[in-house]
Amino acid sequence: MGRLLVLLVALAAILPVAPACGQGRLSERGGVSQTVAGTTIVVEYYRPVARGRGNLFGGVVQWGENWTPGANWATTVEMDHDVRVGGLLLPKGKYGLWIIVQPDTWTVSFHRRARRFHTDRPDSTDEALRLTVRPDSGPHTEVLTFDFPEMAATHTILRLRWGTVVVPLRISAMAPPLGLIADPVVRRAYVGRYEAETLPDGLRMGLEPGRGQVDIAESGDTLVWNEVRRSGKGDRIVLSTAGEDAFTWARRDSTGQFWNEPGVIVSFTRTDGKPTGFEVEMESGAVASRATRKP
Repeated sequence: MGRLLVLLVALAAILPVAPACGQGRLSERGGVSQTVAGTTIVVEYYRPVARGRGNLFGGVVQWGENWTPGANWATTVEMDHDVRVGGLLLPKGKYGLWIIVQPDTWTVSFHRRARRFHTDRPDSTDEALRLTVRPDSGPHTEVLTFDFPEMAATHTILRLRWGTVVVPLRISAMAPPLGLIADPVVRRAYVGRYEAETLPDGLRMGLEPGRGQVDIAESGDTLVWNEVRRSGKGDRIVLSTAGEDAFTWARRDSTGQFWNEPGVIVSFTRTDGKPTGFEVEMESGAVASRATRKP
């Protein structure tokens, strides 16, 4: 019995101890995504915990240190379309996110080589974008967190929080290019005045009842929809090609970009090869209005 006890003690000293079932990483993996104006942004990262450390920045993360906001592997940000970050162009792709931390300003950089361990700090050779932001403060956040607290029609805010530090990044979607008609002969075939009538499905969608006039005119390589209703109110909309004799409405925003209005298709009809009318079809398939070309 004595020799058996000695053997068991010896084995316990040399064999590794298996982790408890509930034990996990100190910094677990996390992620968040957001779609804005047809562009999807995905953030993947590991989430360190403050664990009572009050000096996260200037202590745990040293001033001047090139730090990936997370732990283990570098935090990545991926966009499926070109965007603007803080007003600067960032082409679509997957990037490693790194930050040089200073007391008053942080330098944020996106690197083309996304897969890096957190101690493998990048240089500027694969840098796709660099910008300077000012950190803010907020309520204590125990676990490092990325989220999207603000949304607008064409932009969002990607926010980093840890401890009492808050860092916002404005990310703006970019409008898709307009569908143009380069051939002036083809383009001018649509030009003219059309008499339009709102149909019952259009009334249910809130369109103004009755008849109105729509002038289709040229503007460079595009066609412009000028509508005047009985009320005297009107719309000036660019038509962007969406197929043969089919167009989408594109409206200009405050930044000068043209955004397609979702779920609206203008389909022209032809007689003897010439456009003689159109229908405005909604996403549901309902026809909201119909127009006939005036002589």
